Amino acid sequence: MAAVMIAAALVAYANALPWLVERRGWDQWGAFTIGNAALTAALFCYALVSGLLPAVWGRVGADGLALGAAAGLVPLAVILTLMFLPGSLGRDIVASGIGKISPRRFLYRVGVQVALTTVVCEEFAFRGVLQVLLARVVGAPYVVGLDAAAFGLWHTTLQYNGFAHQPRLVRVGAAVGGTILYALLGFVQALVRQRTGSLLAAIVAHGVLDVLMFVGMYVRRGQLTAT
Repeated sequence: MAAVMIAAALVAYANALPWLVERRGWDQWGAFTIGNAALTAALFCYALVSGLLPAVWGRVGADGLALGAAAGLVPLAVILTLMFLPGSLGRDIVASGIGKISPRRFLYRVGVQVALTTVVCEEFAFRGVLQVLLARVVGAPYVVGLDAAAFGLWHTTLQYNGFAHQPRLVRVGAAVGGTILYALLGFVQALVRQRTGSLLAAIVAHGVLDVLMFVGMYVRRGQLTAT
């Protein structure tokens, strides 16, 4: 029951907040920075009080960290290849991630909003608390699949909002496609957590992908600006 409640709460929060952002005209990055920090604090308190915290953290080993890094590098290579191809795709990726923000703002985006309130917060929630709770009620293959499905659904409305200026059908397609894509990424990260028993390994996998992807956006933006 606890696993179902946590999964439902995570999906509801992550889809309600972008809806509010769009209706109220809030800054989405800022809203999720505050919201994810508060969510992680609440989950930390829950894990601490319920005695889950040692299981959530798991063990730490050099082999696990190496596997995490490798798991992050594979999708990163695909995304960077697409980003640096000629055409509009790279420009669209850059615009969606960093737009025209200043170098100082970029450092804040990567160091705080990506590394901390995206990577660490999402991994603590999904590969930490949720995956541990799922492992107590279902078998290992189902743990990975259910965790990945919840992670994909976490991103549904975010993907829909990302195409705000496109026709409704395009937005729905982006939401469906983005949900599937993030479910696949969540599947890889859940496998890393299950294989290594380490939350830190999953954080490394997610961090390598997201942080280096944003660095790639910054480099690509410089190239596009110079042409």
